[in-house]
This record gives sequence, structure tokens and C-alpha cells, in this order.
Amino acid sequence: MRMKVIWNFLSDCPPRNALLAAAASLNVLFASPVTASAQQPAKTTQPELPRYEVTGFRDARFGMTEQDVRAVVTKSLGIKPGDIASSTNPVEGTTVLTARVASLDPVSSPAQIAYIFGYATKKLIQVNVIWGDDNSKDPAAPDALITAGSRLERYFAGFTWRKDAARAGIPVGENTVVLFSGEDEKKGAVRLIADGVRYQMQRDGNQTTSPEPKGPPKLIINYIADRENPDIAKIEKGKF
Repeated sequence: MRMKVIWNFLSDCPPRNALLAAAASLNVLFASPVTASAQQPAKTTQPELPRYEVTGFRDARFGMTEQDVRAVVTKSLGIKPGDIASSTNPVEGTTVLTARVASLDPVSSPAQIAYIFGYATKKLIQVNVIWGDDNSKDPAAPDALITAGSRLERYFAGFTWRKDAARAGIPVGENTVVLFSGEDEKKGAVRLIADGVRYQMQRDGNQTTSPEPKGPPKLIINYIADRENPDIAKIEKGKF
């Protein structure tokens, strides 16, 4: 089965109807190549679109404590306290609460949500939503991830973002494409990422094809509180 969707490779985010136009055709199967074109200039975002402010994910808001997040997550996701696992990131010095759910719209398959708490403040600073768990007994179907990625890109494209800070369809690795990236007027940012995909990139008449993915496909959303100065462990300049 071969499924064709439109994911635009644009340098800036234009009005929604322009963003969703066929600037590039991607033949996506997460196993078959994705055909993409080089980024093209885009028009200024229409002012009548509502502004998006990145405040967290659902009821979990940036600045909440671990206890606060545990309380809202069990209610909003319908899970038990014991379903939330805690771990630490030794490099960044952050604490991570991970909740796994059997299904999370817009994909009817297992997903995991990681809530990250800052090194110094111990408050919520980032949320990662991931579909396509390597260890899942019921993995998401590739076409379901394709459809969800397209829907989420359309959703985020329906908002106004900081000028010249919204982009779509940007290859950032051999098998990774940023389907949408936007920054709000404050410090927040959103990243919608497809990982484990194969694509073809056309630039100046030349076509290159990414290698076969080594792992299963994943669809990821990053909700970031402070895109420029994240609360992670750092070595002060001048110490060494």
C-alpha cells in the first residue's frame, strides 16, 4: 500500500491555505522514500489567525511542581499514579515523569508522554509526546502516523506564530523531518517531528535519497517552555 500526503518544505510559515498548498509532494510510507523539494520563500502569516502560546500539554502547565503534574496527569489521562514512572537525566540534571497510555488522539495506538522538570527550579519545563514506542506490543500503523502527522501540521499551521519563526517540512537528519516548528511571542516553542522515515530531497535539480531507517517510525511533539535558556545543568563559563 502506498499513501500520498502533502508536507510542505517552507522556510517561513505563510497563511494556512498557502502552507497547506502543494509546495512539495511527499510519498510517505515510513518504509518507502519521501519525495521533498528544497525550501521555498513564504508569505507573512495572516494576522487574523489566533496566536498560539506554548503553556504545556493539556492540563500540565509549565511551572508546575512534580506533585502538581502527577495530580493533573492521572485525571486528564485517566491513569493510575502507579502508571507514572520517574527517572533522571544525568547529563542535564533533570527529572522525567513518563506516562504511558493505550491510545492518545490523533493516533489510536499506544503513546508515552514525558514531563521534564528543570535542574534548578524543579518545575515543569518541557513535555514530549511520542507515538511509536519501540517496546510496544501494539505499535502504531505507519499510515496512522502519516495521517496524524498531517493533521497535527495543519492544526499548528492554523495559528499565528512569532514573525519568521514558523517553518514546516525541514529534514534535520538521515531519517528525521521536522514537520512543523513554531515559536510563540514569549519564550515557548513547539516542534512536530517524524523520525524513522525515508525521504527524497530535490535541490537545484539534484535528488538525494535518505538511507533505510534502522528503527520503527515515530511521531513526536516537543512543547518547550524556554527555547533559549532551558533549565538544565550547565558548566559556568570560565570554570575551565
